[in-house]
Order: sequence, then C-alpha cells, then structure tokens
Amino acid sequence: MDGRVSVTRVVVIAQASLLREAWKALLSMQPGIEVAGDAGSPEALAARALPGGGCVLVDAQTGATADLVGRLSRLPREWHALVLVDASKTSQIVELLRAGAFGVVSRGSSVAELVSGLVAAGRGEIVIPSAIAAEVLTQLLDDASTGVDPPASLSSREAEVLHLLAQGLTNKLMAQQLLLSVRTVEAHLRAIYDKLGVTSRTEAVLWAVRHGYARGG
Repeated sequence: MDGRVSVTRVVVIAQASLLREAWKALLSMQPGIEVAGDAGSPEALAARALPGGGCVLVDAQTGATADLVGRLSRLPREWHALVLVDASKTSQIVELLRAGAFGVVSRGSSVAELVSGLVAAGRGEIVIPSAIAAEVLTQLLDDASTGVDPPASLSSREAEVLHLLAQGLTNKLMAQQLLLSVRTVEAHLRAIYDKLGVTSRTEAVLWAVRHGYARGG
C-alpha cells in the first residue's frame, strides 16, 4: 500500500457564478474532494473537454430540473452527474436517471451526505435517497420497454449475461444459471462494458433497465 488517499474530482455546474463559488469553497474544505472547476451549464462543461473524470455536481434551480433532462447527455462520459434538487420526487429522479444522471441529493442533505453522494457517483454508483430507492427502481423496471433487441455487436451469450445482470444477479449466480465459470462471466461482463461504452456495473445495469433487459423472457 502506498498510503495515498483516494480523491474524487468534482466540477460544479450552476447558473449563478456566486453560487458556483460558494459550492467550490465548501467542497474544497472536504477531505477526499478535489474541486476541478466549474461551469454555468452542461454544454459549457462539455465544450471544455476536461481531462480525466469524476463527479459533476449539478445545482438544479427551482423549476429548472426538467430543462436539465436531455442536456445531461452532453456531459463527457467520464464525468458522472449528481443533481442537487429541492425535493426527492420519484418521477423527477427517474427522469434524471434516464437522462444520464447518476443520482440526486436533496438540498436538505447534510454536507457529509453530499460528499458521500459525490464519491459514490464518481465511482459510477447510482445515488438515490434510501427512503424512496425501492420506489424509484420499481418505476424504472415497470416503465422499461419490452422486446428490445440487443445491440448487434453483443453475442447471444453476452445478451443473456446482460439480462441476468439487469435482474440483479451476482457473478456467482449468473455463472450457476448459465453453467459457466465465474471467470468466464467476468470476461463476458468486460466485453459488455466495452461494447455498451460503459465503465462500471451500475452503468451497465442502468443501460439494461433503460432498454428493457430487466424484464423476463
């Protein structure tokens, strides 16, 4: 071990420059957080082509959350968006997740909760308020379309693995169900990540849910 502390790079997106400065000042004092910059919009960040990756804290102003949906897709893929919202509404969270956000944090959260969310989103994890996490995931599953064909580049076996992944199976359970070794399942997952253009299990799960792979059949 080299003793280095893991650091999450964070960029702040907020329309008002004074608000961006306030967030940067607060976050710069938090252990494990490196403030990498700020921008006034997702488009401004996308145009900047920041190196590396990390988490983007998006401060959604009152009534402006819907405007962010769709624009989040313009963020560089290496930067994972965590949206600060006024209320934790299921429909709003589902909409943001589908648009490309990695989760939301309520304005009523503590600084510790915010930092935890930033670190988790930076790792590629989905951040959902625990009180409504089950409801959000249920709605994602209920709304997912059925009968979606896999990308042409996925093999039939990879499509099977993706389907089981979307259902929440561990690598060991997938291996048992498909009569494969765990190592073979891991190899299929690496190939799936590469073909889908994702870098983590949670990204692959969310992609699968969005495209109907969580359904049986």
